[in-house]
Amino acid sequence: QQIFFFCSIASMILGALAAMAQTKVKRPLAHSSIGHVGYIRTGFSCGTIEGIQSLLIGIFIYASMTIDAFAIVPALRQTRVKYIADLGALAKTNPISAMTFSITMFSYAGIPPLAGFCSKFYLFFAALGCGAYFLAPVGVVTSVIGRWAAGRLP
Repeated sequence: QQIFFFCSIASMILGALAAMAQTKVKRPLAHSSIGHVGYIRTGFSCGTIEGIQSLLIGIFIYASMTIDAFAIVPALRQTRVKYIADLGALAKTNPISAMTFSITMFSYAGIPPLAGFCSKFYLFFAALGCGAYFLAPVGVVTSVIGRWAAGRLP
C-alpha cells in the first residue's frame, strides 16, 4: 500500500511540474494526464469502498474532460493556435471553442463547482478516510500548481 501511495504522490508532483514548463497547447494536457493518474491512483491506494467509488467517479470525470479538451484541439489547429500565448486571440475568432476550452481547463484544475473539483474532493476525502494524511495535502498543493498551469491555457 505504501508503494501505491508513493507512486500517487510522484505522479501528482511530476505531472504538475512538467505541465508548468510547457509553452505549447497540447503538451500541458498530456503532462496533466500524468498528474491525474496520480489522483486516480489515490483512490486505488486506499483499498476501501470509498476509495474505489472515488476512483470510478474520478475516471469517469477525467475521461469526459480529456475527450472534451482533445476534441477542441482540431479547432485550435484551424485557427493556427499552437502556443499558449496564441490562445488570447481564440476568444475573438471562435468564442464558443474558447469558452468550452476555458471551462474544461478550469475543471481540470479542480475549480469549484466544476466536475474536476468534485472528483478531487472525493479522492482526497477517501485518502483522509483511509489514514493517508500526507497524500491529501500533497494532492491539494499539486492541484494548486496544476491550477496555475491550466490557468495559463484559457
